[in-house]
Amino acid sequence: MTSLIVGASSGLGRALAQELAGRGHELLLVSSDARDLDAIAADLRLRHDVTVHVLALDLAHEADPGARLAGALDTMPALDALLLPVGLSRSDDDFGLDAARIGQLLAINLHAPLAIVQALLPRLLASRGVIVLFGSIAAVRGRGRNVVYAAAKRALESLHESLRQRYPPQQLRVQLYRLGFLATNLTHGVALPAPATEPALVARIVAARLTRESARWYLPRRFGLIALLVRWMPWPLYRRMRG
Repeated sequence: MTSLIVGASSGLGRALAQELAGRGHELLLVSSDARDLDAIAADLRLRHDVTVHVLALDLAHEADPGARLAGALDTMPALDALLLPVGLSRSDDDFGLDAARIGQLLAINLHAPLAIVQALLPRLLASRGVIVLFGSIAAVRGRGRNVVYAAAKRALESLHESLRQRYPPQQLRVQLYRLGFLATNLTHGVALPAPATEPALVARIVAARLTRESARWYLPRRFGLIALLVRWMPWPLYRRMRG
């Protein structure tokens, strides 16, 4: 298989690159830091004897990321899987951001996935490929933290539904993972309401399900129950959870 991972240099993206390389995928890895990408690619080539391509791309400032990716794919075999673990959050995303920082969050969390999906749709339809989107437990219900981030992640849920409504599974498969807390640099040392999950575990599950039909899942699974409780919690009680 040929797989494209956007946001491949850290956290879940890096874990996905390692997992898919171990399964023999030819990879195109995309991130903003060229040095990180080169180091990751060299390691994967050495350890797994696979072909790894890289593209350094700053999604916060790239007006047409889909076009850049399409150009990079022109020299590769047909694309089978597009994985979009890209994301950015901020601790001060609580109605205190200026327009520039709001734009940065939206560019990375929403504009880039939308633009990339639409640009690469013809290739994925031709191969009956799979698109893998990554949402967040933060998008279950709005609250006074992670405001822009959560809004963007909720919009990705709409994108998932739109793709499934337009294209039958015989043409395109679309998978969405609603993620709980992951053990990354962003969560290290932070007091979390639930234990963080290792990205490598999530990557193994995602890789194993790449050939399945369209669906959406919570990872870890326990967050499905947490989301259900939060969604149906009476508003007066839910509102007390702020702060």
